[in-house]
Amino acid sequence: MSEETEQLLKELERIVAERQDWLFRFAYMRIGIREDAEDLVQEVLLGVFRRLREKTRVDSVEQYVIRSISNACIDYFRKKTPKVVMLDKAKEVAINDSDRQIHEEYMRVNRLLDLLPAEQREIVRLKCYDDLTFRQIAELQDIPEATAKSRYRYAIQHLQQMMNKKGHAI
Repeated sequence: MSEETEQLLKELERIVAERQDWLFRFAYMRIGIREDAEDLVQEVLLGVFRRLREKTRVDSVEQYVIRSISNACIDYFRKKTPKVVMLDKAKEVAINDSDRQIHEEYMRVNRLLDLLPAEQREIVRLKCYDDLTFRQIAELQDIPEATAKSRYRYAIQHLQQMMNKKGHAI
């Protein structure tokens, strides 16, 4: 194994050790099902490990992992017909106590974000929930940094307008 490959694998180990919870949360906030998010993150990390061992050229392992998880979340919805649960019935879905807080947060955020166009919704998630910089968001979304900033600004303005409308319940 080459020295470069060994360095990439060590970088992957560091990312998993330091950011595993963040990576899970990243997937969970997009999928909304704990077990599926855990499986997805594990599958992506194993895939990244295999590709790095095969000497796949990667500039930033962390960005590669995040983008891979993001793409896997998109594929998840392409492959699987999501089970639709009406928001008023969501509280009846069995959730253990350790998941209740993150599930309630997921439901609140998604009610708000569903009001936005898809490209704005993802930018807000990446910025607010995943704490990425606009530069990282631009790289992840393969768009100019200025576009990431403007989509974020328009999304926030849109949410503020919706929340300020008299009688609009969220």
